[in-house]
Amino acid sequence: MQQLKITEDIKNLNTSIIEKHLFYYKYDSRNVKPLLKSENKDISLEELATYNSFKGEVYENIIYELLLNYAKTNDYITQFILKGPHQNRVDKFYKTGLMIDRSLQIVYKSNYKDISEFDALFFTKDSLYFVEMSTSKKTASLNKRLDKKYALLKVLFPKFHIRALIILTEGTVGLKRFPSYCNIWITKDLTDNTLIKKLVFNRKRKGFRTPYTDEKFIEAYTITHSKFIYFQTLEWIFKKSREKDNSVVNLNFFKSKRLSLYFDIYTKLYIGFLDADEFLKIVPSYSDYIENVFVTIEKINTKDFDIVYYVKNGNGKLRRVRVTEKEVSIKEKELDGFTNAEVRFMKYIIEEKYLLAVNQIKQLEEKLKNFSIN
Repeated sequence: MQQLKITEDIKNLNTSIIEKHLFYYKYDSRNVKPLLKSENKDISLEELATYNSFKGEVYENIIYELLLNYAKTNDYITQFILKGPHQNRVDKFYKTGLMIDRSLQIVYKSNYKDISEFDALFFTKDSLYFVEMSTSKKTASLNKRLDKKYALLKVLFPKFHIRALIILTEGTVGLKRFPSYCNIWITKDLTDNTLIKKLVFNRKRKGFRTPYTDEKFIEAYTITHSKFIYFQTLEWIFKKSREKDNSVVNLNFFKSKRLSLYFDIYTKLYIGFLDADEFLKIVPSYSDYIENVFVTIEKINTKDFDIVYYVKNGNGKLRRVRVTEKEVSIKEKELDGFTNAEVRFMKYIIEEKYLLAVNQIKQLEEKLKNFSIN
């Protein structure tokens, strides 16, 4: 990690050496065009958010281009994955694997579903670096995303050390909270409004040919990695945790090093189901018609695990329900989110032998108070 040192070009966002490449990236500038045309000096928070989002997109492309240039002259980097206009195969119809998606980003898909996206990926002799870039001055949500990406890459590339290169702008807070596997670079803010306007209003060019043709620069689909099948793995974990006859749920199974990675990928692991009547003994105030109740062990933070319920209502809505000593927390889940996809899959595994009762839930909650992963 000591050999990854930021260059002056990257630190100062020197676009003069890569500017022409920026015009070949895909941009959705429909919402930012009226804002840049307007002479109104009173910008709403929504308009400011729109502009900052677009600026963040441009910043990411600038950094990626500068990283390509950095990799070309740095022997420490052995392989660098191409994306955007530099790569030449979009994997629209591939089901599972590391690939380039329709928006020309590096993603890992399982059963056609995006599991994680990476701003950049590159290899050294013994390590794999994933890159995260952000113009936001707050790092809490970025930090939260890292565990999933780290764990997924650990599963896909078990023989490599997994590292992260985090690239942020001056004035960003929370830098000390990043995990030890992170290398942090700080750049200047993107303040080149002339460049941003040119990218918005100039017609995008075609016929791009990447100058990065050295064997160091590789296509995503050529990389060999272990396979990770999202939903089948979820089912395997569930059934394995319920195998032992002398225990309702085998909590020792969850203590392995591999399962700690799965907790970070999924954040929750399914352990059973509840009848509506049993659930109402726990949350008697729940008033909607209940179709199914899915019981999970959820990783609340780095140390705490708890029983969390996912309740599928008769109207199709899915709610996360967590019961603590202080309150009953109920939150609605997005219809197109991962959890909805998971419960649709888990619905077909519901059998009487996997049903839990209130007294069993209480026993599990007591055991989880002293539960930790090695």
